[in-house]
Amino acid sequence: MAEAAGVCSHCGLPLRLKKGAAEELQSHFCCVGCRMAAAMVGEGHGAVEFLEARLLFSAFLAMGVMTFSLVLYGETIYGGEADEGMAAMRAIGRMGLSLFSLPVFILLGAPLLKGAWLDLRRGAIRMDGLICLATLAAYGLSVRNTFINSGEVYFDTATMVLVLVMFGRRLEAHSRVRGRDAAEFLAELLPERAKVELPSGEFEERDPKELQAGEIVLIGPGEAVPADVVVLSGQSEVEEAHITGEHVPRPISVSSIVHAGAVNGTGAFKARITRSADQGSMGRIRELLDSPLGMTRFMLLADRLAGYLAWISILLAGVGGTWAYMNEGVGAGVEVALSVLLVACPCALGLATPLAYRAIRASLARRGVLVSDPRALEAAAVIDQVLLDKTGTLTETVGNLVSAPGVEPQKIARLFSLVGASNHPLARAVPHSEITPREIRVVPGAGVLGEIDGRPCCAGSPHWMDEQEFRWMPEMVAQRNKLAKKGSTLVAYAERGQIEALAFLEQRLRPSAIQVVADLVDRKLQPVIVSGDQAAAAQLIGDQLGIRAIGGLTPEQKLEHLKDIQTQGHRVLVMGDGLNDAPILRAADVGVAVAEGTAAARSQAGVEILDDDLAHLTFLLDAAAKLRRVAIGNVTWTVAYNILALGLAATGNLHPLAAAILMIISSMVVCTRSYGLLSYGDAQS
Repeated sequence: MAEAAGVCSHCGLPLRLKKGAAEELQSHFCCVGCRMAAAMVGEGHGAVEFLEARLLFSAFLAMGVMTFSLVLYGETIYGGEADEGMAAMRAIGRMGLSLFSLPVFILLGAPLLKGAWLDLRRGAIRMDGLICLATLAAYGLSVRNTFINSGEVYFDTATMVLVLVMFGRRLEAHSRVRGRDAAEFLAELLPERAKVELPSGEFEERDPKELQAGEIVLIGPGEAVPADVVVLSGQSEVEEAHITGEHVPRPISVSSIVHAGAVNGTGAFKARITRSADQGSMGRIRELLDSPLGMTRFMLLADRLAGYLAWISILLAGVGGTWAYMNEGVGAGVEVALSVLLVACPCALGLATPLAYRAIRASLARRGVLVSDPRALEAAAVIDQVLLDKTGTLTETVGNLVSAPGVEPQKIARLFSLVGASNHPLARAVPHSEITPREIRVVPGAGVLGEIDGRPCCAGSPHWMDEQEFRWMPEMVAQRNKLAKKGSTLVAYAERGQIEALAFLEQRLRPSAIQVVADLVDRKLQPVIVSGDQAAAAQLIGDQLGIRAIGGLTPEQKLEHLKDIQTQGHRVLVMGDGLNDAPILRAADVGVAVAEGTAAARSQAGVEILDDDLAHLTFLLDAAAKLRRVAIGNVTWTVAYNILALGLAATGNLHPLAAAILMIISSMVVCTRSYGLLSYGDAQS
């Protein structure tokens, strides 16, 4: 039957479902641990207490079964002939063991049986199925031998195995709830109420979730910032450790951008909300952490290996159990089959990689690096080339876009209005204009077209203006050449086929750019600047960084350059922020959109950096490398464990109880290694 994509309803780990099962079943869980964790999260402490009470009661019964079984085993241990009375007592004792064991199977076996049944409907055999097969076989054979009063019984082994397995799953459930809390901690960063300025000048308190873009808020000393804002007045310092990973406050003043959840210092300031709660940085982080995790090639490989391991375990149980039965009797055969089924741990193999991916994604999100596509993490560990956009990525604006000398104020106001309406990163550097253009159409990587006072006009790069064959007045050409030599970013305005205005923007390298590029060079990743800005401006930045720079590229030319590199066998990371970067970000092996980039860039990139500190790029690369080591280590450990443990069990050298304990230990090892990534980077903060 064909497969459909699915995810665990609690942890979001990917599942492969049979078509039909995805529609029929409202909830899907990857294991009993997640089913328990979901109950704990969804139903509160009452569910937790019920689960623990059920486990404790079953453990009490299992201990009783174990103790009473030792009494029955006394005849075998100490030898001697049993008289008729002793035989009758043994028969009654066996019947009592079957009755005491039944509640354990109902309380603990039912969740496993449900999980095994749902796995079968999805077309898979997982750990739940193997445990159910083993324990039900042991219990069924024991009940049969009890009623015919012949042969061995395994009530003690079967019940204790269930208790041990469910105790291990309870520990896993606790870990998974802790992993899910990585998203919940964000809610605690926001204030309970925000002070919103009314048109009358007074303030009212409001829930941060109700705040809308454009509203004015007042943030007092020591208060948390309720939404993404830009400072209008006042000075202070803020700590944004949940975005930057750094606990060192940074100074803010007019025009500074501050993220939701930041903690204000000693000053008070007014700020305008730039995005509503669900659209801002905090909302995007929570949405990411709550979203399902897609499949990567490494995950698919591990999942297939887990499926093969389950079938191999069943085959080995049959072969090993039959061999032991033929040579040593039914008791030995049952023990070997039980041990094989219980010691196998395909669950650890199938979940090892997804758990590690989800944990590192949460850790990155706490540092302001949002990974929406897990394949980007997989690729980031093996990239060998990096393409960097210039404007808004490597550079930041020194001031506002300003007019070149000799330009009419009315013409420059029209230029400002067009650029401001374009949603380009340069729009943030445009002074406010009273003119409202109409019929806006953006040409990615080139400029913007519109209509002002019924007159068609456009604003964009001088190179694009040349392609449109607009006429340049001599004084404009002289200004263009002079500013180009300084490396300024130029924007021209044209109407009626002629350049009417020219404006420029002074830019400088971001403080972190030099160190990050040097780090990329040390890693032999060959960083190159690819920019739509004029060649002189791009080369100026390239010279400062000591790397190659290619300027004057259209979005199509950027994409062509990327594909040329990829056809040579290279794996490429691209970092950009504008609408013109969207095609190349989508086609890159790893696309990274930087802080405050356009929605188009963010939607096409697998990774988004919320802060303007480029050091997050090297943190991403380090995290991807760490993830790769942990994921490969998990799979290597699980394969090695299963080979050794299955060999011991199939040859009769492992008791079923020891097998169950080893299986729990194996699962906990990969869970601990994977969830250890939740705190990755905290030591560097």
